[in-house]
Amino acid sequence: MPRRLHTSIRFKLVIFTLLPLVCAIVACWLIGVSLITARMRTEAQRQVNVKLATAEQIVRHDLERLEEIVTLTALAPEMGEVLQHDEVGQMGEVLDALLRNERLAYLDVINRYGMVVHRVANPTVSGDRMSDDPLVARALAGEGQSGTQRLAPERMLRENPLLPARARISVRATPLAAPYSKVVEEDGLFLQATAPVRNRQGVVIGALAAGIMLNADSNLVDTITHIVFGDDPGGAATVFLGDLRIATSVRDERGERAIGTLMSEGVRKVVLEKGEMWNDRAFVYSGWFLAAYRPLRDPRGQVIGALYVGMPETPLQALHARVNLLFGGVLVCGALVGTVLAGWLSGRLARPIRELAGGARRIASGERHAAIPVSGHDELATLAEEFNIMAERLREREEEVNTLNRTLEEKVARRTAELEEQGQQLTRAERLAEVGLLAAGVAHEINNPLAIIRGNAELLQMSLPDAADPQEEVGAILKQTTRIERIVGQLRSFSRSQGSRPGPVELAPLLDDILEQIVHQSPLAGVTIERRYQAGIHLHADGDQLRQVFTNLILNALQAMASAGVLTVETVADTDNCRIRILDTGTGLPADAEERLFTPFYTTKPQGTGLGLSVSYGIVREHGGKIEAANRSDSPGAVFTVILPSQSRHC
Repeated sequence: MPRRLHTSIRFKLVIFTLLPLVCAIVACWLIGVSLITARMRTEAQRQVNVKLATAEQIVRHDLERLEEIVTLTALAPEMGEVLQHDEVGQMGEVLDALLRNERLAYLDVINRYGMVVHRVANPTVSGDRMSDDPLVARALAGEGQSGTQRLAPERMLRENPLLPARARISVRATPLAAPYSKVVEEDGLFLQATAPVRNRQGVVIGALAAGIMLNADSNLVDTITHIVFGDDPGGAATVFLGDLRIATSVRDERGERAIGTLMSEGVRKVVLEKGEMWNDRAFVYSGWFLAAYRPLRDPRGQVIGALYVGMPETPLQALHARVNLLFGGVLVCGALVGTVLAGWLSGRLARPIRELAGGARRIASGERHAAIPVSGHDELATLAEEFNIMAERLREREEEVNTLNRTLEEKVARRTAELEEQGQQLTRAERLAEVGLLAAGVAHEINNPLAIIRGNAELLQMSLPDAADPQEEVGAILKQTTRIERIVGQLRSFSRSQGSRPGPVELAPLLDDILEQIVHQSPLAGVTIERRYQAGIHLHADGDQLRQVFTNLILNALQAMASAGVLTVETVADTDNCRIRILDTGTGLPADAEERLFTPFYTTKPQGTGLGLSVSYGIVREHGGKIEAANRSDSPGAVFTVILPSQSRHC
């Protein structure tokens, strides 16, 4: 018969040892990188949103400053004289100086009928009406206002002949942007403020209006960039007219301001068409940025542009690459260390098996003294001892057979039967050894990693300052590790069948002892305990198992009441049954809980495992009884009733 190819058991042990380790490290890698990246991206986007709020404050500050300038000028008594006589007079020089010193694009004096009396930046044009301007209308109604306005070239030409040329911006093709309807944008975006002018009696006799043009004006965006980003490279701010950049600190390939480029189409649909904020990554001119956009509206509420701040994704991507590299290094180092340890352990485990195989081959070849060296105190050592015993007995039996006469068939048959029985024992021993190895492997795979996680978390917690931010996350790790240990223990109790040891049990002292232990271990300042015992109740049951049942029910009742309430323990007996009732004044059972309450792994507590009531249910069933659960009818809370069969008049 040809010899079959086989794989070394040592190789299998190495593979089976490394495979869970590598899988665990890879899973931690993927989950860790995902969580860290998401956290970093969320925090970076939050910072951008904060910077946008700061940028809005800067814009509002400029509007408030412009409004203060106009208001203070309108309060001058000479302004009332100007509007009373429709002549500028000596105020002309003051208004000219104000226009130059405050970098105003225009400054208009308007009478009570909305007619322009004097344009400081264009004195030759006057007499037209501006009452249709919302800000001017509010000023004539006695309320100063400020806001953003989009002005057409005709209006700018009337206000200041220099404005149309300054406002013209050539549109530049931009990736991922929607097609623009113009080749050259001629409209202008302005910060505008108005204030009422009153006479000495306080009656509104006109208004003063002023504006600052934002087209190609870098002062505002540079101020925003400097304040919100400081020395952080890559951060930028932009003012949009529609979806066109009219003022920006974003730079193009030549290092110049990217004025005339367009907003990406996806952002345009949200910010300009829907009038909503954008807080997400966005394509900005030539790359991806963590961006925040807010629409700019005119006094009528129409969206006329947007304010933007953002920072490039490149630093975040570089950090993501470094995290990946770190986890990759951990994977490689862990695999190398695991390979060395697994090779050493598998060698120690495989050596006795090889010796067993060699001994079996020697015996099969006719050698009668094939003893195997025994080392250690584990299952393999026991198997080797049994194998040596078997070999010795085989030798003894063979000598007896050679010395006995052929006529002693009964003795030979008896000895043969003994050998067969011993072979069965050896087979059972081998199976037990395999089960032992499997149990040891499962315990190793669960308990050792859990102990390592808990130990490292405790070391990390001790190494961190008490006020450090990660203390909360480390505490969560320790809390969840303890919860896993409790779940494993309860699952083991649930899956393991424990034989009951019935005996006489007096019910009242058992319940009193449970209550005293619970109060001693965790004082209950706000809980009142009422005992309603029927005297003389005795049970024939396993006292330890009943203690587990009643302890679980009482603890559940106390947890349902949090820190205040009334816990009632009541016992009643008749000729057929004993009833033990646990009543609380907590929140009661959910509507869908009564049918699934005793189902394994179902729980209504955030930190529960869902096994306590299942274990209690099984114990009561083994005693021939049952558990009932319901909400109280006389007050808020729940009642659990344990019904056990009676053995006599007093159970």
